Amino acid sequence: MRILTVAFFDDNFGDMLIRTCFLQLTKVALKNLNISDYELDVMPLKKPNEEQVAAADLVIFAGGGLFGLSYLGFAGFIERILDTADAHRIPVIFSSLGINNMDATEENENRLIQILKRPCIKAISVREHADIFEHYAPGHPYEIRPVCDPVVWAGAIYAADIASVLAEKAERKTPVVGLNVVRGGLFKDNGIDWTLTKEEQYLYDLSQRLEEKEIDYRFFTNGSTWDVNTLRHFQKKFQIPREKLIISDNSREVVQAIAGFDAVIAIRMHASIISYALGVPSVNYVWNPKIPELYRKIGYPARAVGAADWTVDGAAMLTDELLAEQDYHPDPDELMTLYRFLYDVYAANLPSNDRQPVYDYETVRARLLEMTVPASEDELDLRTKLQRAESRYFTLFNSDDRKKGEIKRLKKDIDKLKQEKAKLQKDLKAEQKQRAATEKERDAAKAEIKRLNQLFVMRAYNKLTGKNKKK
Repeated sequence: MRILTVAFFDDNFGDMLIRTCFLQLTKVALKNLNISDYELDVMPLKKPNEEQVAAADLVIFAGGGLFGLSYLGFAGFIERILDTADAHRIPVIFSSLGINNMDATEENENRLIQILKRPCIKAISVREHADIFEHYAPGHPYEIRPVCDPVVWAGAIYAADIASVLAEKAERKTPVVGLNVVRGGLFKDNGIDWTLTKEEQYLYDLSQRLEEKEIDYRFFTNGSTWDVNTLRHFQKKFQIPREKLIISDNSREVVQAIAGFDAVIAIRMHASIISYALGVPSVNYVWNPKIPELYRKIGYPARAVGAADWTVDGAAMLTDELLAEQDYHPDPDELMTLYRFLYDVYAANLPSNDRQPVYDYETVRARLLEMTVPASEDELDLRTKLQRAESRYFTLFNSDDRKKGEIKRLKKDIDKLKQEKAKLQKDLKAEQKQRAATEKERDAAKAEIKRLNQLFVMRAYNKLTGKNKKK
């Protein structure tokens, strides 16, 4: 039996954590169902393989903001996968779906409607905006069930990896706040006027305010090379000490970094999700509607802060509130929404014998604690990050070549324009010289005409007065 998990591979390790946590939960659910004869295959969303899809007995999307037809451009890849699944009558499950900023044109809306009515789709669960999915899937034959993001289970899944970090934190006297750094273009892509310059100044001013309050801090990212480049640029610009930076090379290191904080001032949504999973209070700058939806679900809607209120003073005050939080942890009922969904869809779409009743929260957590995240996941994270970095460098390299070619062409155009300018200046001088000569001749002619006119008038006057008559 082959189960194909489709996941978005990216150097933003929040997306990679979706895959890792989802796979760990899947293993527990299959054990719960007494299913042991299976292959758990994984396929990157943006590298759909028709043969890989056709060979599967079940295709399941691990989750994330795959819908919305946003600038991330996932729709085309989803359609290709569904085409193969429909052709081979392979059941498809969408789990923990999110919606990115949707450009609600008629064309985009129709495209989303067509995706959601595919016959291969057997079940859908969503982490946010269930009402939007209901709107775009009228009369759907499947249930649309609200669930949590898989990463909310990170506390149990990475328990062994953060044990020493938590022990060190318990001994620490000074609180440490994590300040999340992201690429400046993230805001522009989401229609928000918050430039890189504004972000960097905000980060620096907030760090200075924390120092005044004798609160320690660390700048960190979710791993993206763009975000890391922004962090390094910020460090150089404001001469931030290196020890104030945390740069992670895989998902495990991001989880360990956040586990070591006492509070998080987040921008990336998964910085908040990981914080919630680990019991670290957080606030989040709102640059996408999915963020207030997350904070509404976890019971802290006021901690999703809009652009108008995202100030250094406001963040400093919220930091005090976060550090005073005594009882902050993920809700077991919320965590179990996803697990029960996975149990149900695997039970409905995979053959099993002697299945056990669905585990309760403590049993699921205990099973996850018995497992470890394999080192191969770290290698996959790092390889993905390197590939993304190479791809971005190659794009810049080609862009540089194009710019060099454009500069060469423009130089030729400039030389040509200089030659034309020199010719025009020469022609202009000749014309000016000719005009001056013409004007001189004209002035002489005018003077002669004036002299003749005066002479004519004088003769006429003399004739009339008889002054010219002989005596």
